[in-house]
Amino acid sequence: MSGKMVKVLLAAVVISTVCTVASLADQWEKDGDKWRYRDYNGDFVRNRWVGPYFLGSDGIMLTDAYTPDGYYVGPDGRWDGRDANMSKVENPVSSIGLTIFNSPVVDDEINWGEKTLSYNGRAVQIIESKDGIIHDCSTYYEIPNAVVKGAIFDEYDEHGYETIASGPVFVRKSATVDFYDYNTGVSSVKTAEQIYHMYGSLFEYKTPSLCTIGCATEFDANGYIIKLSVHGFE
Repeated sequence: MSGKMVKVLLAAVVISTVCTVASLADQWEKDGDKWRYRDYNGDFVRNRWVGPYFLGSDGIMLTDAYTPDGYYVGPDGRWDGRDANMSKVENPVSSIGLTIFNSPVVDDEINWGEKTLSYNGRAVQIIESKDGIIHDCSTYYEIPNAVVKGAIFDEYDEHGYETIASGPVFVRKSATVDFYDYNTGVSSVKTAEQIYHMYGSLFEYKTPSLCTIGCATEFDANGYIIKLSVHGFE
């Protein structure tokens, strides 16, 4: 093979490699029904705009939601052109949280003799995320796909859980968590923001769901969680 032919082949390999690398950068990628965007380094974009679309802290394009800077993006993820609405950023309404906040405290169906929150009169045992997605929204976290579960008992008197409500739930970054370090045996109080930075989640073991215990979870008058009792920290 001539030297010229070798150089041509090498050039073709280099060009092919460059094109392959370039194809992984500066482009949209679909992940199931979600969209992500890779920058020129090939990294997924997080917490910023790409054109009229916003990528959240998890790298997923926001849809049918307000961005952390107050702009609304529609079901297709595109900014609708309106000015920022900061009231939606600072004080969104959690219908789940408001209903739980305004419902009476009832007898706990699992821990006899204790009281727990209720949803329309039904005892709340667990609040969790269906998909583990958490949006960082400046002063709070949004759990967009939260579910509220109550206890059920089968014919053998064994208990499980069933969904009694679903929708977004908001957690103040300043919400407190009673934290126990199993490695040191030290108990302390941490904030939701500290827990999130420690684990990348609001659940210690990074399972697909955020799970809070109803009887020790508290909401403020706007429906935000201000006290967390997370399974992994019990």
